Amino acid sequence: MPKLSLYGNLEISNICPHMSEETQKLNQVNDSLKRKFKDRKLVFGSGFSTAKIVFVGEAPGQDEESSGKPIAGNKEKLLYQLLRTAGINKNKVYFTNVLKYYPSAFKVPTAKEIKSYVPFLKEELKTINPLLVVTLGNMALNGIGMRQPLDNVHGRTFNLGSYELLPTFHPDHALKDPQIKKILELDFIKLKKLLDSKEA
Repeated sequence: MPKLSLYGNLEISNICPHMSEETQKLNQVNDSLKRKFKDRKLVFGSGFSTAKIVFVGEAPGQDEESSGKPIAGNKEKLLYQLLRTAGINKNKVYFTNVLKYYPSAFKVPTAKEIKSYVPFLKEELKTINPLLVVTLGNMALNGIGMRQPLDNVHGRTFNLGSYELLPTFHPDHALKDPQIKKILELDFIKLKKLLDSKEA
């Protein structure tokens, strides 16, 4: 089995033989994050380790930091509502953020800070190997590597090699703006149709 560059010389298969290989690798990504960002209270991705759909948010907020979940509170409730309405099983998706810590409400993360987390996000996506990645918000879209304004590209699909990208708005934005919520609902219906076409 090939060794992964983020993990030094550690063989994944020797870590915990009863876990799936994907779960072991994701745990190693998290361990690498802990080593690199020792002074941060990190909130890791969670969900189905072989998910067909991965949601990438921007950064944890206070709810997420308190709960230790990558999306929590009313944002999580809305996300689950959107999934249910679109007919997508919430237990079969994975959720993560570009940044893995809660940036203060008074401090916008710098481009350098965001960039420092991107290799770990890429390793998460490589490990899960989803059919579809849904970015939620501008920072998530930039973290994936697309430099276009979200207003111009939301709801459209882009082939990024191993997966299709569907950018849309973050549920937090939709909680504050009914128009954005309507757009999100339509984008999630597109997501379901895209998933069905991929699995056909």
